[in-house]
Amino acid sequence: MSHQGSSNEADPCEHECEGNDWLPLLKNRKKDLLALHPYCDRCGLVRNIGPDRAKKLGHYVEVLSEIERYLRHESKKGGRGKLTESQKRLVVKKMEEDEIFNDLYGTISPAQEDRFVDIVLEYRPDLKRCEIEYYLRG
Repeated sequence: MSHQGSSNEADPCEHECEGNDWLPLLKNRKKDLLALHPYCDRCGLVRNIGPDRAKKLGHYVEVLSEIERYLRHESKKGGRGKLTESQKRLVVKKMEEDEIFNDLYGTISPAQEDRFVDIVLEYRPDLKRCEIEYYLRG
């Protein structure tokens, strides 16, 4: 049985789960191992039960604060400018509006991390992708 999520941004799914489906374990791609995965009875989205589960918005706000501290330190040394409060608010607002940070049911953390980097770079194009990723891993 195939379950594909259909989301309507105006009416987000509340995800009700009463059923499970046998699906492959992605971490064991070399073997054909199956496991029961819960899925939403309303939209069909399969719940991510792996170690790469999505993180709440607060995690990314904390990472943004770490980047802010780094840039403040660099600014004191005569380097790049600080992350302004308005830039920080704009990044957080953009994440709050993005479904990938709000609907954690079937989302994977690498997708969130990629989106986070893209959003930060939108407001701070002077940063390097690898710098932002460093704070995501730390």
